[in-house]
Amino acid sequence: MDIKILEEIGFTQGEIKVYMALIQLGESTIGPLSQKAKVTPAKVYPILEKLKEKGLITYVIKIRTKYFQALNPNRILDYMEDKEKRLQSQKTEIKDLIPTIISQQESEAKQYATVYESYNGIKTLYDEILDYLHKNKEDFLGFTLGEEYTNKQANLFFKNYDIKRRELKIKTKLIGLEHQKKFLEKGYGKDLNIEIKYLKHAVPTGLIIWDDKVATLLWHDVPSAFVIHSKPNAEAYRKFFNDMWKIARP
Repeated sequence: MDIKILEEIGFTQGEIKVYMALIQLGESTIGPLSQKAKVTPAKVYPILEKLKEKGLITYVIKIRTKYFQALNPNRILDYMEDKEKRLQSQKTEIKDLIPTIISQQESEAKQYATVYESYNGIKTLYDEILDYLHKNKEDFLGFTLGEEYTNKQANLFFKNYDIKRRELKIKTKLIGLEHQKKFLEKGYGKDLNIEIKYLKHAVPTGLIIWDDKVATLLWHDVPSAFVIHSKPNAEAYRKFFNDMWKIARP
């Protein structure tokens, strides 16, 4: 007889052994039941309690001794129906609870990092950034690249994305270093949607701020970006950018 199905509906191995032994014995005290089920008496007692909770067994007392017996096996179906009702009730409660869990998840300052590598990786990152900025009607905020700001591949990439950015009507604010001014004005000076300001002193380079994220771009042989997902970190960098923007010069 294949009784594996009992395990699948929530019975433990011990419960199955004791229940089937009791079915075969009809009525039994702990000793014979333990021997038949091949389960120690110490373990049989709690197992019988579990089976009683499931509504599958009962007992009578004869001369101060408990005799256990299995109820009609159809009670297994009753047990399953009760379990199904509880599951349905729990499902409803979980449905009501999920919005609260989600709101707490969104309000917490989640912090983790993501790495984007290769040209296609950076392309994926910029698609995500522009999509977010467009939907939320926000400006692109960033610090220009470091010494690799003249990299031909990087500038070709940015030119292509500037076309998409203009189509989406996303304005850009960049802060660069004064020695980059001549090069950047030549490449981007005619773009009315890009505003660039410059500082003499060192600032973070290749850095973009949006949503709750801060990305640092490195454009070497293999372009890469390290993105920190952290609301406090993004807020701190956004404040820093705005403070630098106030003192930077066109």
